[in-house]
Amino acid sequence: MSKKGKKILVSFFVILFLIALIIGSNIFIGNQDVQRVDMKISYGKSDTIILPQQINSSLNNVFDNFLKLKRKEVDIRKIEAFLLSKPYVQKAQVYQTLKGVLNIEITQREPILRINTLKGLQYYVDNHGKIIPITNFESTDVIIANGNVDILANVSKTLQLDTNNIEQKKGYDKTLSKLYLIAQKISNDTILNYQIDQLFVTNEKEIELIPKIGNYIIRIGDINEIDEELTKLKYLYKEGFSRNGWDNYSIVDLRFRNQAVCTKKDVMNVQ
Repeated sequence: MSKKGKKILVSFFVILFLIALIIGSNIFIGNQDVQRVDMKISYGKSDTIILPQQINSSLNNVFDNFLKLKRKEVDIRKIEAFLLSKPYVQKAQVYQTLKGVLNIEITQREPILRINTLKGLQYYVDNHGKIIPITNFESTDVIIANGNVDILANVSKTLQLDTNNIEQKKGYDKTLSKLYLIAQKISNDTILNYQIDQLFVTNEKEIELIPKIGNYIIRIGDINEIDEELTKLKYLYKEGFSRNGWDNYSIVDLRFRNQAVCTKKDVMNVQ
């Protein structure tokens, strides 16, 4: 046999040996017990809604106790799919280490709005527009929307809101998109997020802002003007109310261009 032939034969056996070694190692590792389960939940800016013990309990009900399983018996893809089916879970990553540690990393959704519907149902809406039915007693400090608002069948199927072409939408779907857009802008603003507590939808489907402090309402107009209106409101909180105090007013109307019309308890005053 030529030297070239011997080299090819040696290379062939080396490759076979490596393949056998890899297969043997995988079989050996797969037959090892799961040594530990490490869970990490990222909450972002949201309050804690899901707890590790709740997730562990749910996983044990479906997959049994992981510490009783061999590593090869752990189906990572099924675990991830199960976690992502939970309404409060935005992302899930599951993987095992060579030391037998099963790592479960979860990102909790971040609610920015709580909707109380006409039918008495309650939902959270997260920062990506995902609608989350509230079935237990989860509680997080976000803006509440109530009044003439409901979630119809078409939205209930997708459980997803967006802010695309709001003015072309109709009825409650349009109202929901408006509420979501306003909640987005308020939650992302350090001043308004501290001041605004509630969004109220009137029978005429106009939206009023209710502050956390003070006994007055804030009227806003067309959604296309929302940025200008919220800018005026921030100016009032920083400048106008600091001089006159918000307790002097019953209504703050932002629907007028370049001004905010504030109604005192008895007298109309333009700021």
